[in-house]
Order: sequence, then structure tokens, then C-alpha cells
Amino acid sequence: MNQYMSDSRHAKIDPRTLTLHPAMQARDSELIRDKRLRAAQEVKQASQDKEILEDLRNGHPIRQSIIVFVVNSSYYVVDGFHRTSACLKYLKEHPNSDLTIPAIIITNRTFMEAFSAAQDANQGHGVGVTTDEIMQSKFRKLIINREFDLSISEVMKAVGCSKGQAAHIAKGLKACGKVLADKGASTDTSLDDFVKHLRDGLESNWYLSSGAYDSKGFPKIRRLSDAVSGKEFTQADFSDSEWDALRINEVSTAINRLIENLGEDYFREGLRKSVKGLELGVSVSLRKKWLQQAGSTEGSESSTSEYIDGF
Repeated sequence: MNQYMSDSRHAKIDPRTLTLHPAMQARDSELIRDKRLRAAQEVKQASQDKEILEDLRNGHPIRQSIIVFVVNSSYYVVDGFHRTSACLKYLKEHPNSDLTIPAIIITNRTFMEAFSAAQDANQGHGVGVTTDEIMQSKFRKLIINREFDLSISEVMKAVGCSKGQAAHIAKGLKACGKVLADKGASTDTSLDDFVKHLRDGLESNWYLSSGAYDSKGFPKIRRLSDAVSGKEFTQADFSDSEWDALRINEVSTAINRLIENLGEDYFREGLRKSVKGLELGVSVSLRKKWLQQAGSTEGSESSTSEYIDGF
């Protein structure tokens, strides 16, 4: 953050002029694998948010400055999401209030620079951010800054982690560098385009499920490292929600393949017979009735050719 201070100024600013972009939010509680710990952290954060709002209602202003990056004409909050959010809630209750919030305003920046700086924010104050969240935030910053060729020892120094964790990060960085090799400097593209290009490139080389990405669209450290290493994943490698999503996606993919290969008619009839008598809450209408609604008849040339064309 210090490298931007030459373009900074202190000011009191109207919270309504600020932009709370989700990409700038450092918290990423879905990275917390333990459901109880994740829920506890979310409760703590909600409690802190309530306390900030109550202080405002009792006449106590925000004293700690937020950090704002000016990108073109937009004022993005890089550090101070919850303080700003509380101010906005207060202003909804008191629309005629002249409430302002102290800010360090850093001008002449790009969105990617703001995103990179946001990865450093909110790690040392407020409700404690977990180690997994911090490591993932630092990993995102290394990707954005295109530091793909760091050695394990260099990663240990840059991130402040164990040798084992650094090995996973270094492997993930090299994979990202491979798929972004044809991309220009990260500041020359939007974050959405950058993340899409990264994800498309990774998935064209390795198997990564939808649960292998964080809320910002970046690959999770261990999941990417394991995919690059060719590890066979088991349920123990996933959180409950990730495992459920993975299995549901596998079933959906298999069903789509059956429909494509057999055609809708034969798939439906096979499904009807399979679920009959099972308490799945699935109901499939009789084949004859469905064919009539579809404008065909049982055993017609069109349904037969559909089956043959499927192969």
C-alpha cells in the first residue's frame, strides 16, 4: 500500500459517493472448511457490524480512516467495507444527516491495482480473518501481479508460510503462468476478463470442478496444486457443500449425455421405469401421453430415427 501514498490525500467523504465492489471484500468465509467455525466467524462479523451501526446511532462517528482508490471517476473502498456499510445503513435511517467518513483517498489508479491492494487489507484488524482466507488472498495478489516464477523459498518469504504450503502455491502459480502466457500486463484488462481467461485456460489443461474456485473466481491453492499433480480426489478433499455440488454436477452431466445419445423419448421412458416404486418424489408421465403432446406417436418413424441418430 505504501507505494501509492505519493498519490494520496486525507479527506472527509460522503459514504454515498463510495462504491462497495464485492471483489474488494477481503473476507471469504466459504474458504473455511469447518462449518462450525465458518458459522461462528459469520456471527462475529454480523455482531461487529451491528456494533458499528449502534455507535453511529449513539452519536459516535467513525474515527479510523478507510482507504479509497479512485479509478476513473469511481471511488472504490479498498479497506473499510464494514465501516462504510454501517454508515450507509445509518444514512438510510437518517437521510438528512451530514455524516461523513474519514478516508485516505488514492488517485490515478487502475481497477486491478485496487484489487491487488485490497488483498492486503482487512488481515490485521476487525474480526480475525482465518489463515486459509489470508493465504488465498495473498495467492490472488501474486496471480494478479503475475509473479508466476517464484521459487518455493521466494514464496515462503513473500507469503510467510510453511515450506509445504509454499510448494503448493509455487505449483499453482506456475500453472496460472502457463495459461496466461499469451496475456498482456494484468492492468490492461478487466478483472472479469482476466479471471475468465485464467479459468478457461486452467480447465482446458486440468480437471477443476466449480468448487475449486473462490468467491472471486480464482482457483483455490490446494485444489489447483492437486489437480496439476494429477491427484485423484475423494470426499475428504471437499467441504460438504462442495462435495454435494460435485456429485450433483456429475449426475447432471451423465443425464445430459444419456439424453443426447438416446433422445428424449427413450430417456424419459427408461427414467419412468427406473423410478417407479421408488420414493424419490419424481413423476414421469406415460410415454404415449408425452408423445401425443410432442406431436408424435409411439413407434413412429421420427422417434425411431431419433434413437438411431443418437448413436
